[in-house]
Amino acid sequence: MIAISTTELRKNLRKYLNLAQKERVIIQCGKSETYEIIPARKISDKDSCYSNQEILRVLKESEDDIAKGRIREVNDARDLWENIP
Repeated sequence: MIAISTTELRKNLRKYLNLAQKERVIIQCGKSETYEIIPARKISDKDSCYSNQEILRVLKESEDDIAKGRIREVNDARDLWENIP
């Protein structure tokens, strides 16, 4: 793995795109943001879920429900549908 700054990436973009074929390339942007260069052929269907805004909205809504105690406990998976109104 290699970590570089955005300035270094701008200076040598082609170099780091080629390097990303072989190892992880992390770009540090400021003090708190980081990004990774991933070749498109290495992106899985699972990764595409994280860029789907509708899925992200539903996940955020679910996290809010959990934080506010809006949950339903299931004690026996065989009776799952009986516990849901």
